[in-house]
Amino acid sequence: MSTPIEGFFDGLSGEYAGAIERCFPRYREMLWAVLEYLPDNLPVRSILDLGCGTGNLSVLMAERYPEASLTVVDLSAESLEVCRRRVAPLTTLQVCEADFRALDYAPGAFDLIVSSIAVHHLELLEKRQLFQQIFGWLSPGGVFTFADQFRGVTRELYARHIENWHKLTQAAGSSEADWEMWMQHQRDHDHHDTLPEQIDLLRESGFDAVDCVWRYLLWGVVTATKAGSG
Repeated sequence: MSTPIEGFFDGLSGEYAGAIERCFPRYREMLWAVLEYLPDNLPVRSILDLGCGTGNLSVLMAERYPEASLTVVDLSAESLEVCRRRVAPLTTLQVCEADFRALDYAPGAFDLIVSSIAVHHLELLEKRQLFQQIFGWLSPGGVFTFADQFRGVTRELYARHIENWHKLTQAAGSSEADWEMWMQHQRDHDHHDTLPEQIDLLRESGFDAVDCVWRYLLWGVVTATKAGSG
């Protein structure tokens, strides 16, 4: 039996690309930032994509690192099937239908871990646990980069972010029904924490060189590096 969040994304999977771009017209720019700020000299043999959805970021990873193995994780079986069809021709692919909180990988299993608009489904203490696990799953010198939604540091800033986001969706042609669908999902399932809180959690987990490399309204791209063994 599917969970409410799994069912929500199963219902969207066939039209996810269009829905996300109506919801956030700078989505492609955000994914560009994920790729743009990956180190040029990063040796990547294995990649983990947490919350892969229908594979938008997974495809970019497979194209950037065609020789690397790619593991994709998501709660939605329908989204995973779309992702599998898109990505399997491009690289060695492993598909995992699971909740982040149930994952268990060997230390140093991945050189690069990425995520797009997924970590915010976890509460703050769960984010701390996930960041600690990610640190362990990365090889020395490995990188964790994620794009997500972040609460403003004050109630007023957060409200202004939401207000401007609403205007942005309207300008992109999104209907009020679309907007209310996303807002209901946000009320039911999302846990927006501030960018400074999450940067602090990453540093506490052991990461070096933690930074926000791109930001617009609620959305941001954060990168964090695990120190090398040398």
